[in-house]
Amino acid sequence: MIVNKRNNGLILIIILVMCGCAQFVPPTGGKKDEVQPKLINSNPKAGQKNFKEKSISLTFDELIDVTSLRQELLIIPDIEGTYDIKAKSNTVILKFDKAFKDSTTYTLNFRKGIKDVNERNEAKNLKVVFSTGNTIDSLKINGNVKSLLTNQPILEANIALYKLQDSIDLKKTKPDYFIKTDSSGNYQFENLKSGKYKIYGFLDKNSNLKYDTKTESIGFRNDTLNLIKNLTNIDLLIANANNEKPKNQKGLARAEDYTVLYDKNIKSYEVSFNNSNDSIPNIFEGKEIKFFNTKQRTDTLKVNITVTDSSNNILTHVQKIKFRDPEKKKTKKNEYLNYEIKPQSGEDIENKIKYEINFKIPVMTFDLTKLKILSDTIREEKIDTSNVKWNKYRNKLVITKEINAKREVKIIMNKGLFISIKGDSNETQILKNPILKSENYALIEGTFEDKKGNKIIQIINEKYEVVAEQEAKESFLFKNIKPGIYLLRIIKDANGNGFWDFGNVEKNIQPEAIQFYAEPIRLKSNFEVRGLIIK
Repeated sequence: MIVNKRNNGLILIIILVMCGCAQFVPPTGGKKDEVQPKLINSNPKAGQKNFKEKSISLTFDELIDVTSLRQELLIIPDIEGTYDIKAKSNTVILKFDKAFKDSTTYTLNFRKGIKDVNERNEAKNLKVVFSTGNTIDSLKINGNVKSLLTNQPILEANIALYKLQDSIDLKKTKPDYFIKTDSSGNYQFENLKSGKYKIYGFLDKNSNLKYDTKTESIGFRNDTLNLIKNLTNIDLLIANANNEKPKNQKGLARAEDYTVLYDKNIKSYEVSFNNSNDSIPNIFEGKEIKFFNTKQRTDTLKVNITVTDSSNNILTHVQKIKFRDPEKKKTKKNEYLNYEIKPQSGEDIENKIKYEINFKIPVMTFDLTKLKILSDTIREEKIDTSNVKWNKYRNKLVITKEINAKREVKIIMNKGLFISIKGDSNETQILKNPILKSENYALIEGTFEDKKGNKIIQIINEKYEVVAEQEAKESFLFKNIKPGIYLLRIIKDANGNGFWDFGNVEKNIQPEAIQFYAEPIRLKSNFEVRGLIIK
């Protein structure tokens, strides 16, 4: 037999290369690993007393990932200084730059901050409790947190406990203890020291453990919690409570107008010019007041402005107004006047019609002869100045009229009906609105068990938008409600001002109470819900 050495050598090389390139591949298939990492050792031990070190270590039974630990870890009570996180293999070490407070029980809640490397299983309910003194505090407080305006539970609301003192500045002081609510709005403090506390719940959007009055909703208890035993059902209702005065942020100048911008929405305002000859048209919307350069002013004007927000906080200030120079050789384009009208064409209306028209800029002239209302497309309704009402800024018009139409109402707004302060006119528009047929709608009627005090009862949809509302004391009746699923929200209007007041945290004044009818109400066409009792 003849052996080919060249072929044998080639085969040997191929075998060696294949062996050298081989890699370990874990077997595929089989049951997925769903076992969470198990803590096998820690320093300090769970429940350890007189712990004086500045380093904490935890060791697990498998490789771990701690990339989200800094965002997830809650240390209660809050520590002074900062800490570093170091992870190696199956161990994580927390190194603190300052010592823990003496005679204090600490809880480290790791939440979702530690996972295994392979399947990202979370080490659930992982906590380490230790004391720097001779005892482990063991008192508890639990409760639930909801939105006052929606009655829905709030996830990750910050629940804060402050040791009782003469005054607590929520904007500057961090709480002694804090915890976050779960997806059902529940919270539970554990390992608390006995004593007297004030409790608050707020949406800590910037995670600084301090209450920001401008952007964060809050709820609180008027009473002091005397923690000598476990306390249960310490519930909170959270709502916006911005009681700071509006602030003038800046002015935006253009050749045609000048806008004054505030940091919050404005409910109303008043302006007065130092010189009456300087008076120019102005309107407001949301956070802005806009002044229009109808007189082509190039000098600086001074105007005194008083703005009031929805909580009746008032700011008075002097504003200098200077318009930008107009662009050279700029030719004016003919534009149609823009506005929004409710109800829109095609929407059902009652025989007592009401149209609301909102303009972006004030209207200078209004020619009533160019407005026509037709009942059933043929009968023209007589309209006069008693049927129209402008607001004082001339940017909102309400048209009302009792008619006898059977099928529909036709509104014709001819060109030139409105002319703005800039000289722009509306284009011709025709609206057709069917007369509402009660058999296509529903009715809700009921009474209050408490016959005293002013109330505002609202029908709200699934988006918590107000569909209809009325003021009442003893009973209520809503007609012509569109089919759908609704909630009934009742505002206890204690001061009778016709709107909800959200109280004052600094003065320990609770917002006006709000309650919801127990169950959603399902309405169908030609359907009546009567005999509701609001307890």
